Amino acid sequence: MDKNECKAVVELLSVTWNQAIDTSSITVKAKGFWEYIEDLPYENVKNTIKHMGLSGRKWAPRPGELRIAVLANMRGEDLPPEPEEAWTVLQAIGQKIYSGTYDYDKPHAVLAETIKRLGTNATALTTNADRAMFISLYEKTREAYILERYGYDSAN
Repeated sequence: MDKNECKAVVELLSVTWNQAIDTSSITVKAKGFWEYIEDLPYENVKNTIKHMGLSGRKWAPRPGELRIAVLANMRGEDLPPEPEEAWTVLQAIGQKIYSGTYDYDKPHAVLAETIKRLGTNATALTTNADRAMFISLYEKTREAYILERYGYDSAN
């Protein structure tokens, strides 16, 4: 990607999320985004932005979020669920196990690792305190996964 394409990315972000922006703001934002996406193919970045916009995402992605989304799309990978969604999946797995059915979908690797760290009683967590503890551990596990998979030390 060149710097003019990066400016076009910022313009597309502005239009997609209906943000008024002037020429000087485009230049400043483009400099910030450039630090995160300069090594990514322009077409992949543009397609990811369009996908994010069409999916109903409420806010424009920050530069790091855009980088992670582009790399995940390029690799055909699903990003780990957000903590609240992971909690809901854990609760659904627990309900299926305790009702005697084991027909749940395999959880994302980050959720599976979090369950493993919590031990055999992970699916018995139900209280607000349990939820807070789960989310804290899940967020740490998710952050480590994202940095390992999509950080600058990982290969594109």
